[in-house]
Amino acid sequence: MEKRELQVIEEGDGGRNKKFKDVSSGQVYTLEEIANNISDFPGYHVVHRDGQIFIRSNPDGDRNNNLE
Repeated sequence: MEKRELQVIEEGDGGRNKKFKDVSSGQVYTLEEIANNISDFPGYHVVHRDGQIFIRSNPDGDRNNNLE
């Protein structure tokens, strides 16, 4: 499966990522949409912390491709 790159386009209070854009298609997704369809984004995973969900890049040692 091809890697689909995500870009954060909206952050909430405290810097929590809320909206994302699929760089190749331009499609915009909410945090919940990405989390519910994480298998469509093989370079990322869902983290549950303190009752909240977060999207994280899969670790590969390259700091240049982390979500920002």
